[in-house]
Amino acid sequence: MHSDTVSPDELAKAAAGLPVQVWNSPTAAELYGKTLNLVCRTRGGRTAGVWAVPLDGGGTAARRPFRLLPYASPWVDPELHPVDRHRAVLSMTEALMARVASAEIPMDPRFGEVAALSEAGAELLCRHTRTLTLRDGLDPRNGYVATARNHIRVAARQHTVRSAPLDTFDFSRAVVGQPAAAVAARRASGLRIGRAEPALCLAATDPDGACRGQVFVLLCDGAAVLMHSWFDRTGARGVPSLLVDEAIAWARRQPGTDVFDFEGSVLPGVDRFMTGFGARARAYPQLRWLRSDEPGPGAGEFG
Repeated sequence: MHSDTVSPDELAKAAAGLPVQVWNSPTAAELYGKTLNLVCRTRGGRTAGVWAVPLDGGGTAARRPFRLLPYASPWVDPELHPVDRHRAVLSMTEALMARVASAEIPMDPRFGEVAALSEAGAELLCRHTRTLTLRDGLDPRNGYVATARNHIRVAARQHTVRSAPLDTFDFSRAVVGQPAAAVAARRASGLRIGRAEPALCLAATDPDGACRGQVFVLLCDGAAVLMHSWFDRTGARGVPSLLVDEAIAWARRQPGTDVFDFEGSVLPGVDRFMTGFGARARAYPQLRWLRSDEPGPGAGEFG
């Protein structure tokens, strides 16, 4: 296995026809503006892995300046033997570490090559999201707690939920406590992603036609990801639950989608809200690494 740094155009050629996640697609390189594009190939020239790593700090740090896409883990050919999958991730991780000074990158819940990251010298932090499995014949509503069902009923009597154009989603209300640049970046990325990948905006309106809340959902890698949401706290209760319920119902109708990903939250209250829908905690690793210029252990390198 050998990994090379390639241009965005070369990344597009390497990823053409492969089921890479949206965060490893040419769209990701376009959205983040500055990425380290890695392609791992076998001795025979077959593409074994692709990794579009977002860069910050003048290109010396592998991290996302803004959360524009759900995760940032590498894509590895699922047809490879586990030995070769491990080698591919190890090769790309070593190539990454040779080119940056630090890294802080979230993997995704389906990423399984944790040992390769550790072998390369990275520290792995445990993060979690909340996911709901969508199976044919099983109604997710059976797993809702009584409070969630009651909130949905109350909100449904006073609001209508309809799909809305993506450009009507109010990112300024969804991205709270962030600088204007972060809001603008998320809005631009949301609209760009919506042109390249299946996405949905749902809006809840009251009898007067006022919008009381919205959700923005992205389909990627077999999952419907709840990317952004907001609701009017001065309105009737239950609007967030109603919107999530409608988003889950929509996700169930999408072919090949078997998971609804709430994308987690570090806020305990929000995390508890997600559990009300029967969403289970799903751990995923976050790669953390800092180059050390000093020899020997304890020199400041994570891992």
